[in-house]
Amino acid sequence: MIEFKEDVSTPENWFRQAWQMFEASKSLYEVFSVREMNTSEKDNYRHVGAMKGAMLLLGLAAENALKGALVYKHKPDTSNDRLYPNHFHKNAHDLTDVADKLHLELSEPQLELLGRLTIFVQWASKYHVPLKKSELERASGKIKLVYPSDYADVENLILRLQIESGYDETYGWPQKKS
Repeated sequence: MIEFKEDVSTPENWFRQAWQMFEASKSLYEVFSVREMNTSEKDNYRHVGAMKGAMLLLGLAAENALKGALVYKHKPDTSNDRLYPNHFHKNAHDLTDVADKLHLELSEPQLELLGRLTIFVQWASKYHVPLKKSELERASGKIKLVYPSDYADVENLILRLQIESGYDETYGWPQKKS
């Protein structure tokens, strides 16, 4: 049986989801990385849609890892049997905000990647335009996937945060006490 409060507060669960989204993103990347000519409008839709889907999943992978690290450092308030989003960020799905809460030291390229992933998770994978003109202007030139560095950087982020959250590369996650 799923226990809400325990599941939400257990970093291992967040990281499992992060790895699932990461691997799914890599699979979807293969769909649009094939160097076939886009001979029809449908081919173009498939190519662009797969790229947006891959970036959404990659962004969700990073978001789950960041949130897993945050619940490791600060157990969330689950009173009233709900998880309050403000535990993680001020603005929904803002990956740089979650990274700031963790006081992560990130390079400029890593911050740029989190910014791009935020754009995809918040709106660019789901809609053709955001709800605010300022968000569209902020996204100019950032609606892209940079291969292979985006994947390598997200994988390294997940690994780093996982280890900082109690994971041991030899023994795995600490066993829960009964």
